[in-house]
Amino acid sequence: MAIILRLNKNEALTFEELDGNFADLNSRTIDLENAQNNWNTAYAWGNHATVGYLTFYQETDPVFEASAASEISTQNINNWSTAYNWGNHANAGYLTTLSDISLGALQDVDLTDNPETNQLLRWNGTAWVASTFAYTETDPVFTQSPAAGIGNTEISNWNTAYGWGDHSTAGYLTTGTPEISNWNTAYGWGDHSTAGYLTTGTAVSISDTAPVTPANGDLWWDSVTGILKIFYNDPDGDQWVDAVPQANSNSTALQAGDNVSELTNDAGYLTSALQTGDNVSELTNDAGYLTTVPGNETYLKFGTSTSFNPGNAQVTVGNVFQQEAGGDIEISLTVTTGFTKTLITLDAVIWNVTDSTTESQVALERQINTGSWTLLRQLIFPVTNTYYGNSMFQLLDTHGASAGDTVKYRIRNSMDVSYSSESLRLVTGMCGDTIGIKEIQ
Repeated sequence: MAIILRLNKNEALTFEELDGNFADLNSRTIDLENAQNNWNTAYAWGNHATVGYLTFYQETDPVFEASAASEISTQNINNWSTAYNWGNHANAGYLTTLSDISLGALQDVDLTDNPETNQLLRWNGTAWVASTFAYTETDPVFTQSPAAGIGNTEISNWNTAYGWGDHSTAGYLTTGTPEISNWNTAYGWGDHSTAGYLTTGTAVSISDTAPVTPANGDLWWDSVTGILKIFYNDPDGDQWVDAVPQANSNSTALQAGDNVSELTNDAGYLTSALQTGDNVSELTNDAGYLTTVPGNETYLKFGTSTSFNPGNAQVTVGNVFQQEAGGDIEISLTVTTGFTKTLITLDAVIWNVTDSTTESQVALERQINTGSWTLLRQLIFPVTNTYYGNSMFQLLDTHGASAGDTVKYRIRNSMDVSYSSESLRLVTGMCGDTIGIKEIQ
């Protein structure tokens, strides 16, 4: 059966839908005329499937990619949603403090025996009781391993080293050349800027008599008196004067038989209460004369040449200077009452004949009686191909010895460079090299 509906213009078609599914829709009335116009308009817009609308997007914002949110996954979101469904744990009544409960109040803790410092709780089968921890390692594998010797000191040192940081990122050289090895060796000798080396001035001559043709400003160590002098040119004429003024004391030893009439203030003697004709051998303390005994001094020449002569040299074997008598270069004196210091003077040239590009290094050491040797200074001599002539070193040593003790000083080869073909050899004694020691109050 066909049903024909005739509608007037602008009259809407309505009917009652009895289909239960369609009846659930919010609207069951359709304005056919307006709907048809809208549909035609939308159709005229064309096929949107071919327009190329955005269907997928890859995040490229660097700010977002750098944030923690960029790593959030669907699994994370699901887990958080699950945790949310567990409810608010702040309301669960969990235990948050034990400040009002003592350990002894717990049912399975027995503190009948009062615990002592450093004790632990140990389970005895029925309760926790105070116990002193003691354990002796019996594993033979562990006791024979290097780890068995690790103590608190080693652990402390390792922790300290850890605090220095990761040296693998410090950019240290891992490979090098012989030059780098030499530089590292020189660095190990210490900061020479604080060694007090002579930086200005002329060469120092050491001899029993004054140099014949000195120039103004030249230095001369009088090996007889042990006094450093400087050649000085003034309006009164040229003369050698003490580089360091000497105290007005009995610095020159008096000899029995010397006559008082010959003593003058210029010599530095005490002339008060002395009478002409008095003999030095008759002077006594009761007379109030100067009684200070002069200190000891001694000098050792370990090279007899007056000019450069390598053929007169002595060498070292290993790390020991090999002289005719063997051993290192040594000199000693007996301490005089009232003297506490020693002025040490070394005038020498020492060459490294194994490696002419490496400086020579020797140790100046002191020994009191038969005690152990004490390092005083490391002395550096220039390389052979850049320096000619002696080097002079002076050191005032407060030795701490008592009167009557023997104080010995020595020069020892202290080079620590290793050579694959031969032992290091240093050459000494080529220019009348001298070491001298003198007591100073």
